[in-house]
Amino acid sequence: MMKWIKENLYQIISIPILAGLFVIVLNSEIRAQLRGVLRPQYRVVLGVAEADLTGSGQMNKIIKYKTQDGLFLEVYGYEDRAKWGPQPQLLASAKLPDKKDGYFTLNGQVTNLAVDDLNGDHKLEILATSFDDNLVAHINAYRFDPHQKQLELIKLN
Repeated sequence: MMKWIKENLYQIISIPILAGLFVIVLNSEIRAQLRGVLRPQYRVVLGVAEADLTGSGQMNKIIKYKTQDGLFLEVYGYEDRAKWGPQPQLLASAKLPDKKDGYFTLNGQVTNLAVDDLNGDHKLEILATSFDDNLVAHINAYRFDPHQKQLELIKLN
């Protein structure tokens, strides 16, 4: 028996390892968790837009980024510090409902982040595309509320 184990030790060990790798490759949640353990924290900027979201004449910077936890939006304003000049200040952030980035065409331009007045109320909405786990595309529309300092997800009809 010991002779057989010694001769087949490679096969005995490799079969469970290959089965485990097969499960990891097929299961996206396990892959994401394993990736999170093996890779350090990351933040990748996917898109940047600038617009006056408050109607005050001051430009805001909108950033769409990805981390191991999903897709996010951040809105920045500028605080004027006389000594150093205008400094960016985080005003609001929101996590998108999906984890995969997407692109769409707006006014002839392909983008994954855009700002436009969707309903003609003279208030700009932030458009950020994404794909769900079934690869169904979504256009997520947000409105920045300067008083509450938050991004509100709005329904598109």
